[in-house]
Amino acid sequence: MPASRLAFSPSFIGIFCVFTGTLCFASKGILIKLAYQYGITATPLLMLRMLFALPFYAATALWLHTQELTPLKKGDGWKIAGLGLLSYYISSLLDFMGLEYISAGLERLILYVYPTLVLLMLAFWKKEKITRNTKLALAIAYSGMLLVFVQDLRLTSNWDLTLLGAGLVMLSTISFALFVVLAGDMISKVGPSRFTAYAMLAACAGVILHGISLGDSAELQQPKQVYLLALLLAFFCTVIPSFLMNKGISLIGSGRTAILGSIGPVITLFLGALVLHEQITLVQLLGAGLVISGVGLATAATK
Repeated sequence: MPASRLAFSPSFIGIFCVFTGTLCFASKGILIKLAYQYGITATPLLMLRMLFALPFYAATALWLHTQELTPLKKGDGWKIAGLGLLSYYISSLLDFMGLEYISAGLERLILYVYPTLVLLMLAFWKKEKITRNTKLALAIAYSGMLLVFVQDLRLTSNWDLTLLGAGLVMLSTISFALFVVLAGDMISKVGPSRFTAYAMLAACAGVILHGISLGDSAELQQPKQVYLLALLLAFFCTVIPSFLMNKGISLIGSGRTAILGSIGPVITLFLGALVLHEQITLVQLLGAGLVISGVGLATAATK
């Protein structure tokens, strides 16, 4: 009985949600790079992703409307919309643009600098203490990420475009870290399902309006392979992980979610080699091992 209770504790469920969501998110860069092979660019691909995701979020919002939920307080709706625009509009757009210039593995490494940024933001804004085990976990995980990052830079032949892409993804990372920090309290306040549905509807609207304003809607006519990849992006890399990650944040907090999510670069590294034939070296494998060790330590610290 005690083991059963432990297995289904809120902490266990939160960790499961975060790891599953991270696995889905880690596949995103791979699908984007595959779609780019057909000539589509960042904004129209992001529009297709959100157009395919929109019905899922709209259906969830309509279902929630039929439930007897506590009405949102004044201003909460705007806050949720703002957080949705910050994460899946601004952050996603910068990420998609960066992936036009760098590998999926490098993109994921830069993007997963966000746990450090989250913990620093929490330490300064919310006065949350960073424990010794957490510091050790971060040191191990990010030393591994640094190894892989440096190795990827050594393998590239065009530094200008690589730095441009890395800079765009870094801006995406800062935006996402800010979202993780700010979303924690709001998710606990309104519930993960309602927050996710409303925030993502705002993000979908932002992306679609952005594309229309730039005239990129004319580029939505693409080969069927691009539509399939965009559908996979929408469902497996957007809808499912958005609900899982927000549920995880509500159960284990922003800081722990950020640390556990650092396994993402390792997943993307191997997926990039398997699907995109991106090179993996011994140094990268060593870095991946350090990341896994750091995440394992962080997971143990959350129990």
